[in-house]
Amino acid sequence: MINILSLGAGVQSSALLLMAYHGEIERPDHAIFADTGWEPQEVYTWLDKLENIVDIPVHRTSVGRRIQDDELRAKMRGHIADETLNRYITMPFYTRDKHGNVGMVQRQCTNEYKIQPLHKKIRELMGLKPRQWAPKTPEVELWFGISSDEASRMRMADKLYIVNHYPLVESRTSRVDCIAWLENCGYSDVPRSACIGCPFKHPVEWRLMKDNSPEEFTEAVAFDETMRNRGGDRGDLYLFRGAIPLAEADLSTLKDHGQLSLWDGECAGMCGV
Repeated sequence: MINILSLGAGVQSSALLLMAYHGEIERPDHAIFADTGWEPQEVYTWLDKLENIVDIPVHRTSVGRRIQDDELRAKMRGHIADETLNRYITMPFYTRDKHGNVGMVQRQCTNEYKIQPLHKKIRELMGLKPRQWAPKTPEVELWFGISSDEASRMRMADKLYIVNHYPLVESRTSRVDCIAWLENCGYSDVPRSACIGCPFKHPVEWRLMKDNSPEEFTEAVAFDETMRNRGGDRGDLYLFRGAIPLAEADLSTLKDHGQLSLWDGECAGMCGV
């Protein structure tokens, strides 16, 4: 049995990898990070640091393209565009149609840019060649950094040769526990893994990006504006909740208005893996 950690590079999966490195839990044989090509620079910096800390092999994999480039070449069904583009939008944009109704595009990016590259790398680590039949019995234990407070996200594996494993749930370790453990061990700079232009970002996250990574925020605003009229029958596309242009969104905080904020923690978020 090969033990493989699906590394999201966020708090929980980073804590899981580091706990294994420090000998507090069983060690995985490998860790895999599926790269969409549009992670914040702080995520890539943290990955570099992780690889230098742990002696567990960390593999980076991808589809070989950047998600933002693919979206800029894509279209929604019903959109009159270059018919040679055989590609449709996969990100969960917010939409606003001509009647003002707000909706959301079905998310398909996690499967294409995270799950598929992950499973391709798993097959390589198993020694399987392209299109070779996989075993019908479990040969891989796939670890996920899902904490006990996210137990509802646990799933059965959809591959016969994989068994999903959730060490943090089994040990009743919450996200807060992970943050405390990381801080106690001197790992206080763990970022959240999510695309720069992920529509699931909380307004607080957009504000943090604007304040701490203005170049990346400017990039997200430009992407938001460029994608605006590519929604076809679904209407205009937006990155910000409520179908509001990111450049015009109110990102002010309670502190900006002279009020005490009761929440200064980082957004839990989820990228679906």
